[in-house]
Amino acid sequence: MHSSFLFLLDHSRPRNVFSLNGIWELEPGEEDATPRTFTSAVPVPGLVDLADPSYDWRLKDYHWYKTRFELRNTNDLSLLHVRLDQAQFGTAVWLNGTRLGSSISCYTSQEYRIDSLVSGGVNELLVRVGARHTLPPESAVGKDQEQVEYIPGIWGDVSLISCGNPRVQHVQIIPHIDEGVAEVRATIENTSATAKSVTVSALAFERDFGSQASEAMHTTLVAPPHWRIQTTMFVRLHKLHLWSPESPFLYTLETAVTCDGIRTDAVRNDFGMREFTIRGKGFYLNGEKIVLKGGNIAFHRFLSDPERQRLPWDRTWIKRVLIDLPKEHNFNFFRNHLGQMYNAWYEIADQYGMLLQNEWHFWGTTGTKEQIATEFTEWINDNCNHPSIVMWDALNESTDDVVQHEIVPSLKSLDPTRPWESVDVIEEHPYIYSLGPVMNDRRFGFTRALDEIERSSNVTMLNEFIWWWLNREAEPTPLMDGIVQRWLGLRYSKEELLVHQAFLAQELVELFRRMRVDAIQPFVYLSNNNGPTAHWFLGPIKELQPKPILAALKNAFAPFGVSIELWDRHFFAGEKRVAKTWVFNDEPEPKEGVLLYGISNQQGEWLSKKEARLRIAGTESVTQALEFELPALPGTYYIQSELFDADATRPHAISRKIAHVFGALQTPPQQTVVNVGLIERGWEYRTFFKTTPMRVCEVGVDTVDDVQVIVVGEGVLASPEYVEMRKELTQFVSEGGVLLVIEPEYGVRSKQTVDVLQDLALSIELRQDIDKGGYDSYVFTTNPHHPLWSGLDREHLKMFNGGYGGEVVSQHKVVPSIEGQTLARCGLHLDVPAVMEVPYGEGRVIISRLQTRGRMIAHESTDERYPRRPDPVLQRYILNLVFYAFEQSKRTSVSRGVGRRVPQNARLP
Repeated sequence: MHSSFLFLLDHSRPRNVFSLNGIWELEPGEEDATPRTFTSAVPVPGLVDLADPSYDWRLKDYHWYKTRFELRNTNDLSLLHVRLDQAQFGTAVWLNGTRLGSSISCYTSQEYRIDSLVSGGVNELLVRVGARHTLPPESAVGKDQEQVEYIPGIWGDVSLISCGNPRVQHVQIIPHIDEGVAEVRATIENTSATAKSVTVSALAFERDFGSQASEAMHTTLVAPPHWRIQTTMFVRLHKLHLWSPESPFLYTLETAVTCDGIRTDAVRNDFGMREFTIRGKGFYLNGEKIVLKGGNIAFHRFLSDPERQRLPWDRTWIKRVLIDLPKEHNFNFFRNHLGQMYNAWYEIADQYGMLLQNEWHFWGTTGTKEQIATEFTEWINDNCNHPSIVMWDALNESTDDVVQHEIVPSLKSLDPTRPWESVDVIEEHPYIYSLGPVMNDRRFGFTRALDEIERSSNVTMLNEFIWWWLNREAEPTPLMDGIVQRWLGLRYSKEELLVHQAFLAQELVELFRRMRVDAIQPFVYLSNNNGPTAHWFLGPIKELQPKPILAALKNAFAPFGVSIELWDRHFFAGEKRVAKTWVFNDEPEPKEGVLLYGISNQQGEWLSKKEARLRIAGTESVTQALEFELPALPGTYYIQSELFDADATRPHAISRKIAHVFGALQTPPQQTVVNVGLIERGWEYRTFFKTTPMRVCEVGVDTVDDVQVIVVGEGVLASPEYVEMRKELTQFVSEGGVLLVIEPEYGVRSKQTVDVLQDLALSIELRQDIDKGGYDSYVFTTNPHHPLWSGLDREHLKMFNGGYGGEVVSQHKVVPSIEGQTLARCGLHLDVPAVMEVPYGEGRVIISRLQTRGRMIAHESTDERYPRRPDPVLQRYILNLVFYAFEQSKRTSVSRGVGRRVPQNARLP
């Protein structure tokens, strides 16, 4: 096996660059012994798992790459370097048997001088890479607890660079858009033993058209021997074209060095004239406020995906996944999550217009302060001229005083043009409505309470949310264990999994847009299909077939967008409901539009609609309180708004909220009289039961025998009145009565044991699981045919009217001292009993944790944002609960003649 390159120096050019990308030889081996034979071939750039024939790379700590090249016409050769853009993990380089040097940097470039070693014939270049565990402890390689594999390899471009001396070692271009000036910071290197007087010039061109865009600027300096010196020039552009995602205009800067009348070197760097800043509560691009909308690309996790093959280095595929698909779905922004990407990704983002947040591989830091500072400096130098990169990101979900308070501030002078995440802006990861509750009113993992985010005086960035990860087959990933059941129950289809993922994207992005969050990036667009979070594509990743979540994000991210603020799902027939509706304009220019709103059926057809015309200033939003009238016929509908341009025929965006409409409560015939005793602090149940044929009385010590069913309201169990009655209640249940205990945990803030009856207690404890769990808004029956759920189906038990995020079961653990039957469940793994039936003597106690307070009857209007409202599902549930209890009661009230037994076949509602 033999690989070889042939290059011919062109002396008419001060600099020649030759690519060594291609097929190299590869052999696993030991650290200090060059393999005698090379039996595999591997593409460069790539990783060692692409070897042909393949071998188990995990069994070896080191892997040796080999290639050969001939360089002809080498007369007057001055400087020759070999450059590796990226290689991991720990690199050492040899040419013709001489060791050139080594580097432990894994994500940044390394360069070795070879002009004194290159021969006129065939030259042999060896590169040895190690395994991650062979890196020394000072390495800044970082951590990623969710990266499945750490595969070694030369994963960046490799090139030979020839030039004269002195040379241009580095160029940094800083745009000043107000002045139309590009600041050029050129580092000149003199490798000779004598000082050199040189002229440095800088000239700008329009990249795509080649026309000259500036006058040439010149400066003269003396380059000390064996030293580097930096000079700064200011290049004024003839006609300023700003770079943006909508207009990604690029310039090319040629920086040249002339010494003794000879042009010794000339370098070309692409750049864009753009300014990205944070001003108060807002990101600004070129002076205009911008909402950052997009996702995350976990590039190094994707490298762990065996299906990726050569795709990360395929420019056609990169453009499709990074530019074409995202722009089709209204993305303008990505975070490359936990690690530098292959350089072509940045070049394509520059060329076609995509904003990037460039994150280091730190989910927890590794290495020494000195090495981190060294690699961060290399990181900036390698990437500083990409206009697409608008933010450096030092840390993911972690803090480090040295990085945040020492290293990053020291690097701001190196690059004053970009903010740093974790220093200038703090990212937040609200994994709500999935791992956590629907909404969070306190700190939750790596995020503040939602109202705190909304009221923030600083920019807000939510760049991870939607804990709903499905692989290419639409199957849940390992991190979804217990999550799916919490929201879909025990039985679900792949289609339901995909639909729910899209639903979460729509709901949460709409929420965050209403909160006016400045950067919104659900997780994760691209990653390892076999990893904990998978990605947003179905089938072979090469084909990039989007999951439905991308269509939902296209709608939710629409720059001219709409959102109805409505969490309720349960409505009364003919009810009129006023809902605040938001209209967003993300563009800098004002927009005029038409808003259609009303009720549609499940096929999306309008049943009723109204029209509102509006005008919105640039980068602003407006809200309108719109009235929706629900149909008179019970069923499932949508409350819907569609936003059009003034002259458009298709909507820019749609906001649609499901509405389950219920008719009047069906109760048993009048002769089916239920004698209900109440023990409650307020009057809600008493008032509600007055609308039914039940006979209701306040229960005291002397009136327990007057009823068949006793309802104990929330917060009553520990009251003196209840304690006084416990003996009589114990006898009541023992003799066949049924006790309904409603939300027994109400008001409990610590661990308590509460006696319900003699020898029946409830252990109640506020769970400390806000980060993984919290309250619940969805409930699932253990037997949908149980009389408790008569007139209700599975979808009716998801979200309840009012309350923060539709909370219906609180963040408590409630365990009865006597084992009973669970009638409904909720929570992660459905481990939280929501309704329990406990036998006791001849009777039973039913413990219902569903929060009915505030939802049984209408209340006076309130200024609260999430007031509780009458809920027809909970009304029906309480009636079912009471009539079921009556059916189970073995007591007949005789002491005061207020009731009689009803036949066992009495009709339930």
